[in-house]
Amino acid sequence: MIKPQVKKLAAAAKKTKKPVKVFETEWFTIDELPDQYKKKPYYRLNCEDSVAIIALTPDKKMIMIRQFRPVIGSSLIEWPAGGIDKKESPFRAIQRELLEETGYKCDSLAHIGSHYVFPSRISSTVHAFLGRGARLVDGKKGEKDIEVILLDEKQFEKLITKTGHLVAAPAIAFYYLAKVKGLL
Repeated sequence: MIKPQVKKLAAAAKKTKKPVKVFETEWFTIDELPDQYKKKPYYRLNCEDSVAIIALTPDKKMIMIRQFRPVIGSSLIEWPAGGIDKKESPFRAIQRELLEETGYKCDSLAHIGSHYVFPSRISSTVHAFLGRGARLVDGKKGEKDIEVILLDEKQFEKLITKTGHLVAAPAIAFYYLAKVKGLL
């Protein structure tokens, strides 16, 4: 049985007015949404959807990257990832991003899953992939500000539990999602 409070909230949600764009950059927009529950504005950050990949070399090393993240003022270790360009599929975007950031290309790709990043504030989805047979492409180098790191599973698990190393949360989440699905 649905409680009267839940019915009331559902009815209020149906009356929600359209979002109003209050800020815009080339990277994101911010919308003001009416908050039907507290009667004050609520803000949503809109970013392009993105892709991330757990790329495995033939000897089962995972390709990770370390790059500086200005928002936190520090470098993070994460999977190669990036935005999806207009009219680009997530499958094509991850191939492009992996090559651009690392200089690697995979023999095969499998979609692990698509998930919201931070749904209480951000509207975007990240599409995660697992790549096998990752090899350096002749003449290709990754981006100059990105360090490529090769880790086996034990090294990765030690890294995420060791104090002092910053690993992006999606890297941990997608790693365990791939393990639960039997892909690693």
